[in-house]
Amino acid sequence: MAVCAYCRSTLLREADAVRSIGRMSDIVEDHTRLQITSCGQYQGTNFSVVGRIQLRYDDGFWNEWYLLFDDGSAGWLADGSGQYVITRPGGTPGKAPAFETIRPNATIPFKDERYTATDVRTAQCTGGEGELPFQVGAGWQARVADFRNGDKFLTLDYSESDTPQVFLGEATSLEALKCQLLREEEQVASSAGKLKGKARTLECPACGSGIDTVPGRAEHLVCPACHAEVALSAEKAEVLALHKELAQFKSTLQLGDKATIDRSKWQLIGLMRVRETGEEPDPPWTEYLLFNAGKGFLWLVESHQGWSRTEVLNALPEITGGAGLRFGGKGYTKKWTYGAEVIYAAGAFNWRVKIGDQSRVTDYYGPDGILCEEVTAQEVTWSRSREVDAAQVARWFGKPADSLPTPRVEEPPSELKSYALGASLILLSLNFDQIVSFSPMVWIVSALALMLLWLPTWVTSGTAGSSDAGGGDWDTDTSDSDSGGGDD
Repeated sequence: MAVCAYCRSTLLREADAVRSIGRMSDIVEDHTRLQITSCGQYQGTNFSVVGRIQLRYDDGFWNEWYLLFDDGSAGWLADGSGQYVITRPGGTPGKAPAFETIRPNATIPFKDERYTATDVRTAQCTGGEGELPFQVGAGWQARVADFRNGDKFLTLDYSESDTPQVFLGEATSLEALKCQLLREEEQVASSAGKLKGKARTLECPACGSGIDTVPGRAEHLVCPACHAEVALSAEKAEVLALHKELAQFKSTLQLGDKATIDRSKWQLIGLMRVRETGEEPDPPWTEYLLFNAGKGFLWLVESHQGWSRTEVLNALPEITGGAGLRFGGKGYTKKWTYGAEVIYAAGAFNWRVKIGDQSRVTDYYGPDGILCEEVTAQEVTWSRSREVDAAQVARWFGKPADSLPTPRVEEPPSELKSYALGASLILLSLNFDQIVSFSPMVWIVSALALMLLWLPTWVTSGTAGSSDAGGGDWDTDTSDSDSGGGDD
């Protein structure tokens, strides 16, 4: 199958005959650096990019680039939110689960290894270009389940039948693939998010206010003025929900703020406020989404404990048994599990953020930050957070060093304080006569006893709220996040 880049006519070759099967929708451009004619190398064999399909689901989309290798074989390069996965056909499994039964974090064996499901979803093909190995068009669905083992990647593709095709590969990067003939940043900026002849300006359909957006990559917006949720599809805006009761939230950083991080220019395009669910939750935290045309996305998280810089991982940590993980050769220990819920959102995101979105978060502490697993009904996303000094964040954004709030020490839980106070009064009352007699030994013993009684409250005061709810970032790249199965 081939799609004409000029008139969008779709040509299907069957044996020696070529016939037109109608017109295919345009690709909604995004900030991918790939294009047809890009080339690279994988496992010592050169390849060329010859086609693309764009797959969209309720909360986002991703690209699948069709590759032809010099040895005559073919493969796919999945591209979503700056993460890349390359796969090649791996045959059919001897025994595979039914697509409807697969859930995130389920495991399956394949060739003496176990793979963990990280993304399970059905997506619609909304556009295509170039040469493709099969016929796609309006209504064509992809039913895919993605599995990972470290940076190894396995896709079970149920699009054609209930017996899946297997694609094997790995998480990678454009640099690792030695890609050439990529789009320059200027090309990306000039074409992203617009169809030929279409206007790029966007007004909120609910209130008419302007919404700053990153075209193409940010497909779901929340109006800062009226908090309407707006979905973009082929430059059409549709109001999804209007939260009239949502109170305004004053964030430390503002939409549109610019930063210089690692000598690269970034712009703050989205922010959301998240709270912990369950008993005795920590205070809410704020997640800021930054964008750079060449590097993609970066998260900053502000919690009651301070600031952290968060990256979405493109490989799974290794489970070592019990409550332990290994990642990058270092060990991490499970510390907290909690629920997270979005309570405020504004700006542009690379997936659809909805007030009320919930996930289950588990934090693992280690020598190189915090590993965070976030689980929803469709996907599992892993990220790593590292602490950042507030003064450093201020320097990044060109703000005065003391303009950003510093972490505040939480009061110890009232139960511990009450216990320590009550026990102290009992101790003092039982030893009142000896204490007023000024016996040195009684004074020393009483002081040591009081210190032991209050020690738990002092320790808790220093570590209160250490669940580090601010580390729960999805992206996710819930969201969005794991590019091979369309998490963006």
